[in-house]
Amino acid sequence: MLKLLRRNIVEYFRANIVAYFFMVLIFIIGIVIGAMAVRTLPDEQKIELVGYLQVFLQGLTEQPSKVVDTSLLLANAIGNNTKIIAIMWLLGFTIVGIPFVLFLICLRGFVIGFTVGFLVNEYVMKGLLFAIVAVLPHNFLAVPAILATGVAATTFSLMLVKRKAKTKDSLFYNSIAYSILCLAMLIVMLAAAFIEVYVSPVFMKMVAQFI
Repeated sequence: MLKLLRRNIVEYFRANIVAYFFMVLIFIIGIVIGAMAVRTLPDEQKIELVGYLQVFLQGLTEQPSKVVDTSLLLANAIGNNTKIIAIMWLLGFTIVGIPFVLFLICLRGFVIGFTVGFLVNEYVMKGLLFAIVAVLPHNFLAVPAILATGVAATTFSLMLVKRKAKTKDSLFYNSIAYSILCLAMLIVMLAAAFIEVYVSPVFMKMVAQFI
């Protein structure tokens, strides 16, 4: 059973290697654009963002004088992660959804690139360390899940373009397989939400004391 599953996974990646390469490229482009966008920020906005960041860092370093409602943070994280997978899943059923899927991939990269770029620009190596502990843990799961969903959505959408060559049964089974894959990626994103709320803040608090 495990050998069959492993073989199917390997065959799937081989069949979609070009799509994965393209998605990773779009994601990297988003990161680069986000990092470059930091340099184009007006001084007023930089000062404002630094002020918000200082308040956030101060809140991290303060001992639990203020109780943080982690359940609310978790609900927001789960909601956001569920939303992005659901949107990409729905876009896969539309022939014109591919550009929007690519935009979501690029946007995720932009957010990461901007966050890391801003922290490094303001705090250099300390900012890089804080960016790693703040961004990496949950995105270690979230980014591959989003990329996998993006590939599945685009390939399924392209298959719909060629649906004349497909039977109704074939389309039905392909749509079921596509939905199961997206559901699996949603579970991964839910795990990423738990890491974002319960794991990342622990490391962020440790590093924030040095900034």
